[in-house]
Amino acid sequence: MGDNKFLLAFQRGWPLTHLRFQKLVRYFQGNWERIWNAELPELVSAGLDAAQCEKFLHTKHTISPEQELERLRNCGARSLCIGQEGYPELLSQIYAPPPVLFVRGVLEASDFPSLSVVGARRATVYGKRATEKIVGTVAREGITIVSGLAFGIDTYAHEVAVSSGAKTIGVLGHGIDQVRPVRNAQFAERILAEGKGAIISEYLPGIEARPEYFPIRNRIVAGLSRATLVIEAAERSGSLITAFMALEQGRDVFAVPGEIFSRMSVGTNMLLSQGAFPALSGKEILDSFGMLFSRERNKKPPINLTEEEKSIVKLFERTGRMHMNDLLRQAPFSSAVTSSSLSLLELKGVVVHLGNQIYTCESHE
Repeated sequence: MGDNKFLLAFQRGWPLTHLRFQKLVRYFQGNWERIWNAELPELVSAGLDAAQCEKFLHTKHTISPEQELERLRNCGARSLCIGQEGYPELLSQIYAPPPVLFVRGVLEASDFPSLSVVGARRATVYGKRATEKIVGTVAREGITIVSGLAFGIDTYAHEVAVSSGAKTIGVLGHGIDQVRPVRNAQFAERILAEGKGAIISEYLPGIEARPEYFPIRNRIVAGLSRATLVIEAAERSGSLITAFMALEQGRDVFAVPGEIFSRMSVGTNMLLSQGAFPALSGKEILDSFGMLFSRERNKKPPINLTEEEKSIVKLFERTGRMHMNDLLRQAPFSSAVTSSSLSLLELKGVVVHLGNQIYTCESHE
C-alpha cells in the first residue's frame, strides 16, 4: 500500500480506530482515495456514525493529502497498515491494535522476538544495575528490547540493548516527528543513524503529547513482545498499566523483586504476589522464549576501551571503589575528559555508580 496520502489525510481529520478502519476497508475495498472523496451516504453505509461523519466532512477541506504525505516523509517516517507486510505480527493480535503505525528507522520481521522493558522514571541504582544484568543478558542473545524512550528505566533499557549489540524499538506517545523528553532526542537519532532499531508511533507528525496518550501507548509496548519485564514500579505506576495490558493480551509478565521498604519496589512486589514470574537474571526470560542458555553464550563480548578509559579502570585496582572527587584528582587528564570517560565506562557496564558519587569497577564487585 505504501504511504497513501489519502489514508494520512483521513487519519489527520478523523483518527482511525481499529473498528472504523475495518469498516472502511471492507466497504470501500481498501481504496483510500475513494474513502477520502466519499460523501455522507456512502460513509454511513459503511457503518460509520452519521453525526461524526458530518463533523469530519465539515472540516476535511482544511486538510491537504499532499501536505500530509510531504510532512511524513520530511521527518524520515513511513506508514505501515495492519495487514500490510512488515506490520508486527504479535501486535496485530492484540485487542484494538493500531490500524496505522508510523515508523522511523529499521523495523523488520527479523527484529523479533522481543522483550518489552518498563520501569520507574526515577530509577534507583538498584534498578539500573538490574537492567544492566537482566536486559544485558537477554539482549546479548539477540532479543530486541522494546520500551517507551521515557526517563529512567526506559532509557537505560534502550542504552543497554544498543551497547549489548541488540536492536531496540522506542514507542512514542505523541507525533512520530519528535522525541520527548528532548534529552533523549540525540540518543534516538543515534539509534536511527546506526541502524540499531526503530522509533514508532500511532500518531501523525505534529501531534503533541497529552497525558492520556501514554496509557494508550502502553498497549503497543506490551503488544510488540512475547513478554514484558517490569524492573521498578511504585504503587501507582504507568509500568503497572503496561504489565496488566500484557496479561490481558496473554503475554508473560516478569518482575524484578525489590526490598519491602523501597517505594520503587511496591509495584513489582505486588505483581509477584499476583503471579508474575520473578526475574532474578536473564535466564528466566530466555527460558520463557525457549532459547538455549549457557555460561559460554552469556559471556559479555570483549569491550574495547580507550586509553583514557583504561587509565580510569586502573585507578580502581587498589580499592575497587572510589568517590568522584578522588577520580577527578587522581586521573592524569582534565576533569571534563575524566567525567566523559567515566560516563562511557558506566554505559559499557565496566563501572557502576553506587550512589552519592561513589563508583565501583565491575571486576572488583
